[in-house]
Amino acid sequence: MVLAMLGCNDNSRVSYNGNSTKIYLNDTVEIAVYTPSMFRFRISTLDSIKFPDQYDIPFLNGHLHAWEKVKCKFSETGQSWRVKTGRIVLNVSKTDLSWEISDLNGKKIYPSDGPIYGMFRDGYSVFDNASAFNEPNLNSRFTHWFYNPETGSYTDIFLEDNLIEDKYFIYGPDYPSLFKQFNDLAGPEPLLPRKGYGFFQTQHLPCDANQEDFMEVAHEFRRRDIPCDNLIIDFGWGDACDGNKEVVWGSRMDWSSNYLHPLSPKEMVDSLKKMNYSTMLIHHSAPNHPGRFNHGWTETLVEENLWWKKYKEKLDLGIAGTWQDTRRNNITDAEIWNGTQKYIGNDRRVMFMGCRRMQETNPWGGELTQLPVNAMIGSRRYPFHWVGDSDFTWSEMKWQINAITNTHGSMKGISYLTWDVYGKTPLIQARMNQFVDFLGVSRSHNLKPWSISNNINLWKSRIVIERDLKTTDNTGNAERVAVDGEFTAEKSIRRHRKLRYRLLPYIYSLAYENYLTGMPMCRPMMVQYPNDPACNENQWPYQYMFGKSILVAPVFHELKTHPIYLPKGQDWIDYWTKEKFEGDQVIQYNTTNCEQLPLLVAEGSILVYGKERNWIMPGEQEDTLWLEIYPGKAGNTEVYEDDGQSIRYQQGEYAKTIVSQTSGKDGGLLVSITGAEGNFDGKLARRAWKIRVLDPANKFTQATVNGEKRTWENVSAIDVTGLANESVFKEISLNLELDKATTITFN
Repeated sequence: MVLAMLGCNDNSRVSYNGNSTKIYLNDTVEIAVYTPSMFRFRISTLDSIKFPDQYDIPFLNGHLHAWEKVKCKFSETGQSWRVKTGRIVLNVSKTDLSWEISDLNGKKIYPSDGPIYGMFRDGYSVFDNASAFNEPNLNSRFTHWFYNPETGSYTDIFLEDNLIEDKYFIYGPDYPSLFKQFNDLAGPEPLLPRKGYGFFQTQHLPCDANQEDFMEVAHEFRRRDIPCDNLIIDFGWGDACDGNKEVVWGSRMDWSSNYLHPLSPKEMVDSLKKMNYSTMLIHHSAPNHPGRFNHGWTETLVEENLWWKKYKEKLDLGIAGTWQDTRRNNITDAEIWNGTQKYIGNDRRVMFMGCRRMQETNPWGGELTQLPVNAMIGSRRYPFHWVGDSDFTWSEMKWQINAITNTHGSMKGISYLTWDVYGKTPLIQARMNQFVDFLGVSRSHNLKPWSISNNINLWKSRIVIERDLKTTDNTGNAERVAVDGEFTAEKSIRRHRKLRYRLLPYIYSLAYENYLTGMPMCRPMMVQYPNDPACNENQWPYQYMFGKSILVAPVFHELKTHPIYLPKGQDWIDYWTKEKFEGDQVIQYNTTNCEQLPLLVAEGSILVYGKERNWIMPGEQEDTLWLEIYPGKAGNTEVYEDDGQSIRYQQGEYAKTIVSQTSGKDGGLLVSITGAEGNFDGKLARRAWKIRVLDPANKFTQATVNGEKRTWENVSAIDVTGLANESVFKEISLNLELDKATTITFN
């Protein structure tokens, strides 16, 4: 191990090994300082060399290149060791190796007794390989798997015994700094292919279903004008079915005879591609790699080379990826993810779904409040995840809103987390679908075997794409929304899914922000508004910000009103009606219209839309973008673009355009569009822009573009609703060079 000494009080205790700054307190304790406010505290009881280089990068660490050297000072007394960086002071007891951390002014940071939000407390986090703050977890808290830089594998270097104990500390104290450092340490959540931000439909069909049943569903989405990009075939494809016979799940990796005709599997996949679908398969099997230890449930283990041979056959047919329906298999998931990326090459991104297993009620056993006890922290690098089999009630929906967008998802660094979306009634189904369309991943999994029969016709009636939705007002009960026997969720599903697809540029840019900074796509109110005393202690865990512009308040009940807190500091605009509300208040939102998810837009926001579409074309660029501007306060948005398919974004091949708005002279409005910074294969030279400014009071009478007068149109809002919207926007149509800046003035 080559060591370069740093300037500290005792140079013999401090070194730089080419990966990070290291401080050795004694023969068994090493501190790896990553940044002035982030470090790892390692206790090693290995017999010989206590800190060999081969164990330097454990599974949790996604940061695989060298950290910059960190300036520090080391000192000691008879009772403790002291390490001081440019941000914090760490004191370690020589008696029991307990810590205390303070800032440079001596104010105590850790330990503290404030409330824990996800993995954060009082502006810091302390976590190990399994969880933060010793939250219950089924994984070992010791470090067992390490990254091998020569092979890129996490199974080559395995330490079975509990000989290395790692603890990590991050200090913000603000959320952006906490998320950024965690993102840098644990590794970012990779981008999905652009089609991955469309809708996923999982087909839970029984063994006696067949290829024609599956294809009928694909055609039905297109006939019914409901957007969908990705189809996942559950165990019926052959994973647990041999013809009409059900076998041990995961025991087969060949196609069931029911999926061999009338088309061959390749013809089926090719036919779906022509319909603009990508196709994934479930696996209840896993490759039996070396070092399988404390991995939990896997239905079937397959000899490693055989598993990969069979899986690669499916990839060669055009299958987009795998849903690994196994439990506590983070290392296996990592090997499958990395192995898939290596096999398909850099021109494609991996499509993969794993399990996080978190639900209020486990429908298999009925246990309450299942925390995500299976997942190790490093699993965030292999999205996306689903919450596991969950119940289908209002109570479950309420629990999942908090869990996914707050406690167990966003606040634990997981943005690509989605749900089964299987409602007990069509009304619950409608509301559940509204919710998932405003998550990082939108997905549904109908048909559950414990709720209704596995029958394709019953599935089609349950997903309710057969009849129009009808709502009625129950005059006999002033508190609840009533629906008649013809109520279905079709209209609601279509309406919100089309809106998601229009918002694809906005959503894709949120994904980029998450990748670059770690800021979650769905943000608890306390993360976006940490200085608002009415929400900075997580008082509103069932509403959240989708990015910084859109407040989402999913409805998880049948009541006619729903309370929503509007943070102070700006006005808020109802997305659907354009009614304006003052901030710093709780409103009772009218929820009698079951086709309408409560959405409110923060004053100063700029929403970015693409064209109307029911599927996303690989590699397609947005030749027209709509900007929907909500004036009244300065604001901006960043639009990220790339080729949508390759992993070259990881080498910086992407472009960023910043759109901002601010008040001009005499109550005017200035809108600026920067030139697109950066480059990538397929980048457009020019783009059409439709710039819409909300102006219900007809305040603006003229506009100029780079000093030249332009005319505008009076237009309605982006219409995905099927309903009239008389709110007037002023729209300017421009055709601009992508790399040149433009300024538009409204006055």
